[in-house]
Amino acid sequence: MPQIAFSKCTTGKQAIELIIKENFELIISNYQLDDQNGIELNQSIESARQYYANTDPKKIKLLILTSNSSEEQACKEHELLYYPKHLNLKSLLVKLTGLNTEPTRESEEVPIIDFKDLFIRVDNNREFIQTVIEKFFEIRESRINDIRVPLLNKEFKQAKDSAHKLKGVLANFSMMKARTTIIELEKLLLDNQEELSLQKLDQLIKEIETARQFYLDNLDQFKN
Repeated sequence: MPQIAFSKCTTGKQAIELIIKENFELIISNYQLDDQNGIELNQSIESARQYYANTDPKKIKLLILTSNSSEEQACKEHELLYYPKHLNLKSLLVKLTGLNTEPTRESEEVPIIDFKDLFIRVDNNREFIQTVIEKFFEIRESRINDIRVPLLNKEFKQAKDSAHKLKGVLANFSMMKARTTIIELEKLLLDNQEELSLQKLDQLIKEIETARQFYLDNLDQFKN
C-alpha cells in the first residue's frame, strides 16, 4: 500500500508510546492485548488525545478486530469501530482507505445512504447490518439528546464529543448526507456557536429521519 507506513506492537502501553512519538492516523488492534483490552486502549488513546490537544493534536482512529459476539457487544456499548476477524480482509482494506474521506457538498450530490459502500464495509453481510441499523433508528433520539442537552447547557466540549461519536456511527452506516452535516456541526461546536449549532442539529435530525425513510423505501437492497 503506497504512502502508508506501518508500526507493530503487542501491548497497549507500547501503542501509547508510539502515539506520543508519531502522528498515527489509524490503530488496528485485537480486542484483547497482552496487558489490556480494546476498551481500555481506547480510554488511553482518548487521554493522550486530550493531553496533546493544544500542543500536538492527535487525529487517531481506532479499529478493533473482534473474535466473538461478546467482544462485538462490548464495542457497540462503548461506540467503538470494530471489524469481525472472520470477515474478508480485502473488504477491511477498502474500509480503511475510506476512513479519512470527509464528504463535501461542493462537488457531486452526497447520497443519503451509499448502499454499495455499506455492503462493502460488512463484507456483504446484509442481515447483520440491517439489524444494527434498525437498532440505531430505535435509539436515535437518545443519541441526539446526548448532543442537545450539553449544548443547551453550554457544555460545548461534551456536545462535540457526543457529535464525534455519532459521526462515527453515521459513517459506519454510510449515511453520507447526515455525516456531512454532523461534520459541519462539529466545527460549530468547536467554535462555541450555540445558536448555529442548534440550527445545524435540527438539520441533522431531519437528515437522519430522511435516511430512515430512505432505508425503509429500499428494504429490497438487503435481500441477498
